[in-house]
Amino acid sequence: MAGLTVTEKEHWKGRIPRRIDKKIEALTASDPNLFDRIHRQARQQALESLGLADLQTERDRLEQEKEALEKRIKQIGRALLAQIRGIPVADVDDYSVYRDREVTGAIERRQKLHEDELLADTETGREILRLRQEQEELTDVVWLATSPREIKTLWSKVSELLQDDATRLQQEALAIEPADE
Repeated sequence: MAGLTVTEKEHWKGRIPRRIDKKIEALTASDPNLFDRIHRQARQQALESLGLADLQTERDRLEQEKEALEKRIKQIGRALLAQIRGIPVADVDDYSVYRDREVTGAIERRQKLHEDELLADTETGREILRLRQEQEELTDVVWLATSPREIKTLWSKVSELLQDDATRLQQEALAIEPADE
């Protein structure tokens, strides 16, 4: 039996993640509010673990006050421009508001870590995390499944050295007998 062609490997590399995605969707459908809950809890934990919770509360309050002031300033600015142009206020365009990307990015990255921690607290979440790990390792799995014995042995030795447990699919790939060369 000959080894897989690059085209065949690419097919399976694409097909297997789609199956995993389908399973994740089914698991997510069994608890439709899971990610909304996880998202809110993880954001709060991210703020707390970064020591930002009190500051964020104050910032939120100030943002509300600021938004009210900005809204009023925009209304007055639009009214002034409408008056000068002699047009209705509704015909004057709005402009966008600047956001602090660095803080938002830090919170989102930390929130992702907390989402994973919170997912690990539920059976469904653990299964989703396991499937995501399998998906992340899929390229290695495809190559391991079609590699000669020497590569499989080397992979096992490296995993042992790093004390890194193989995923289920990696274990299965390592157990596949190499094709005759």
